[in-house]
Amino acid sequence: MQSPAQNAERRLDYQAQDSAQTLAEGLAEYYAANRGRVTRPADLPPESAALFRSHDMCHVIFGLSTTLADETLADTRTLFSCDVGWRRYARYLGADAQAKALFAEMGWLKGVGITLACLPRIARAGFEALRMTKRWPWEPPESFSRRTLAELRREHGIRVI
Repeated sequence: MQSPAQNAERRLDYQAQDSAQTLAEGLAEYYAANRGRVTRPADLPPESAALFRSHDMCHVIFGLSTTLADETLADTRTLFSCDVGWRRYARYLGADAQAKALFAEMGWLKGVGITLACLPRIARAGFEALRMTKRWPWEPPESFSRRTLAELRREHGIRVI
């Protein structure tokens, strides 16, 4: 059996640009591959569940793993490519106890270092956001869970990077 770190580094089906998985199947694969590393929203306090559910969907729709570099990109793509807005997202992160605990565990210095190392991918995420035909909804309708990732990515102009 692979460790969560090994699972995060291997490409999963939801990470393929034209994945035939539904959003729900992609989320299930994401949670299964990261068991012990990522807590499902149902297992979080109610005040944290919505934030992490939307964040986890961003990992899946944008084809990102849970490496620290991809965590940085998940936040970047959320800010550039989702309809949540900078102020609202910052408010979520600043007010949520679970999010604050994760940032405290990582440390600001390490966070800055990872961000600097990811600058080329961050720039690409900005470019890709400009290409999108419409922003990804921070709180997608339930009907999206039954649609394929390939279809959702085509509709929104999302490219996995």
